[in-house]
Amino acid sequence: MSAPKVLVVDDGDRYVELFHALLRDYRYATRCELEGPCWTCPHRAPAEGPRCELTHAHDWAETEQALARHRDLDVVLLDVTFDLPASRLLPRGDDLDDLETRRREQGLAILERLRTQRPELPVVLMTSARALQADTSALQADEWVTFAGEDAFDARALGLLVERILARRSQGESRGYLFGQSPAMASLRRDARVLARTSLPVLVQGETGTGKSALAERVLHAESGRSGPFVAVDLSALPETLVAAELFGTTRGAYSGATDRPGRFEQASGGTLFLDEIGNLPKDLQRLLLLVLQEGKVTRLGENAPRAVDVRVVVASHVDLADAVRRGRFRADLYARLNPASRLRLPPLRERTEDLEEFVARFVRRHFERPTEQALLARYVDAANAAGDGDAAIDGARAHLLVEAKAPRHGVGVHWAPALFEALRRHEWPGNVRELELLVATACSLALADALEAAERGRPGPLPSVITVPARLVSELIARSWVAAAVGEDAEEGGFELVPREQLRDVSRDLERRLFLRLFQETDGDFERMAARLLIGDPTDNARRVRMRFNQLGLRARELK
Repeated sequence: MSAPKVLVVDDGDRYVELFHALLRDYRYATRCELEGPCWTCPHRAPAEGPRCELTHAHDWAETEQALARHRDLDVVLLDVTFDLPASRLLPRGDDLDDLETRRREQGLAILERLRTQRPELPVVLMTSARALQADTSALQADEWVTFAGEDAFDARALGLLVERILARRSQGESRGYLFGQSPAMASLRRDARVLARTSLPVLVQGETGTGKSALAERVLHAESGRSGPFVAVDLSALPETLVAAELFGTTRGAYSGATDRPGRFEQASGGTLFLDEIGNLPKDLQRLLLLVLQEGKVTRLGENAPRAVDVRVVVASHVDLADAVRRGRFRADLYARLNPASRLRLPPLRERTEDLEEFVARFVRRHFERPTEQALLARYVDAANAAGDGDAAIDGARAHLLVEAKAPRHGVGVHWAPALFEALRRHEWPGNVRELELLVATACSLALADALEAAERGRPGPLPSVITVPARLVSELIARSWVAAAVGEDAEEGGFELVPREQLRDVSRDLERRLFLRLFQETDGDFERMAARLLIGDPTDNARRVRMRFNQLGLRARELK
């Protein structure tokens, strides 16, 4: 693992000289093209004459240069007081602040810009909360802003502070995976990071949409230290006749049209194989999977000689596999091999409502990073600036979450009022995190479209730099969640609303499709349980017929999950 990269933002040289002298285990983000550390470069640190100005950032303009050059920054060390001319200072709060106040709190103004452009980046304010006269309550609530305090200078103490911040950050979020702050995720965070460093197979259980695949890839694989790839297979999306070939590979002549092709086990060798919806694996293939786990070898269809594979297996299921073992639907020996002691349970979103605001903030940023939304946002900025006055000018087409409807310092704020979060907390979230992301994306798109129309028509607005998400819109989206829409729960007393068609067979197919959708949701995608409700006879035998009709109706289990 490479040394942490830090950016020093300070109008003087005292801090950077101290860090270069005593914290040489770090990499420093400079504004220079030369290689190597500053303390070995005669151009940067001459024995006589003026010192190099490229070692760190002295104001916000230079900070932006460093941010653009170094996307792999780990932490920013930011001074608070900047003795600079007014032309190099950012405004903060009221533009009428006197020059001395702006200098004294310039670090906070830079921090506000950092929070807009790189909200995930940890920042150490090189002062103490006691020494800072401004209100620090909001800063103390920010997970990634830390006050160094008087005891941090010597630089070695500051180094220890940076290490603690980076360790805390890696525990809180791994490779973009959001653990959040809810108690329900605390033990999961700890167990997942421990299991990631073992070779044990891991069973991840959780409801549909909780993020099982993301946990497998961004934590269990990313932190495993394995150099091979992450390969994912959704067993619910594969026809039973193709599962063996997909997992174990084929050799030419194994069956009509077969070619020499490695299976997913071979493709994942040296890395991680993620088998989603392991409960859908047919019983005969469960035996083959057990042999691979026991022996570390895989035999392609049509071959006799096994091939050695080094694969870490992670499986996931939204159904209770222990119950499936009791019902005879899942092999007990395979379940034992998957080791229930290494099981991870992802809690549903309704059990971690403390993380709703953090999820919404992430989904707002992600939504407006898409090219189509970026283009619409840029149109809105142009239209709003053309229609507004100079004081209300928007200085960039970036979007970020606002909980209070205040004009943002930079870019466009997307306002989600506290009342909206209360409505989100009351919802049951049957589709979990996936449902929330779809709701946020839809709400943001509709709110932006309305704001764009208002700006292009010149309709007056009090805050052109703020796009407000209406409460009524969110309430309607919650009432018509993607789950309710998918199963057709839009008729009274649980019936189906008839939609006229040209042919009676089209009406019949439409009703049948919606019936299958409802049963799929009510049974958590278990085709045997669907078969038990639809057909007389052995549900295990009838499940194949139900799945075949499910596909004929144009339904895809993978998309619905």
